[in-house]
Amino acid sequence: MKDNTEKLLQKCGLGAQMGVNGINAAQRYATDPELLNLLSEFKDKHRKVEEEADLLLAARGKKGKRVNKAVKKMARAVTSVRIAVRPENSRIAEMMIRSCDSALERLAGLLSKYAQAEESAKECVKKLVLIEQEYRIRLKNCA
Repeated sequence: MKDNTEKLLQKCGLGAQMGVNGINAAQRYATDPELLNLLSEFKDKHRKVEEEADLLLAARGKKGKRVNKAVKKMARAVTSVRIAVRPENSRIAEMMIRSCDSALERLAGLLSKYAQAEESAKECVKKLVLIEQEYRIRLKNCA
């Protein structure tokens, strides 16, 4: 159970980091004030979940993992290319919605895979799920 808990927390922290990275890439191209505020708000929410996962890991004497720099650069490049083709705010919102869908699918898989993890780890993932769901709904207003 301890191993499942640590793995789930590490994957949750990584997922939150990837959310922040995606939002950072989108912020570089967004021009609509409403969309920019939304991106900023949800970047902060993702960071809080990452911090929570790191604190729970630290309480177990473990460190949270960080997204590989090469993966981070590649994801940013892919996002930049996709946006550069059609850099409208609605397109950016649509891309972020697809990212939410992907994240929700992965998070559901994690909860299933690590079902034996401690409740604190599962609650951390569930917070991220709720954030992604709210983010997705609010992005629809900008799409």
